[in-house]
Amino acid sequence: MDPQDKGAPTIPSLYETEDVPAERKIIHQKWEIKQIGFYWLIAELDPKKGVAFGYANLNDDLFAEWGYISMDELEENSAVLCDDWEPCTFEEAQKKCGR
Repeated sequence: MDPQDKGAPTIPSLYETEDVPAERKIIHQKWEIKQIGFYWLIAELDPKKGVAFGYANLNDDLFAEWGYISMDELEENSAVLCDDWEPCTFEEAQKKCGR
């Protein structure tokens, strides 16, 4: 399954938003494993390599961080795309996620 097909019609390529401050990056997708409180916020994507750049919170705000995310690993670990996610800034996304 092509991750670019899920959610926003166009997600910036890797490194395309590197000059945008974190709180202003647009989050195009949210993936989650709701049962255990894990979520990933996707800001950039290389669909051919199946690699995204975004914010990962594994149910621990203290150790949540920005980094590279394997889309295959998300699917292999039963993470699901939030179909009702609307692109927004990271700052707004944190509020939507209750942070």
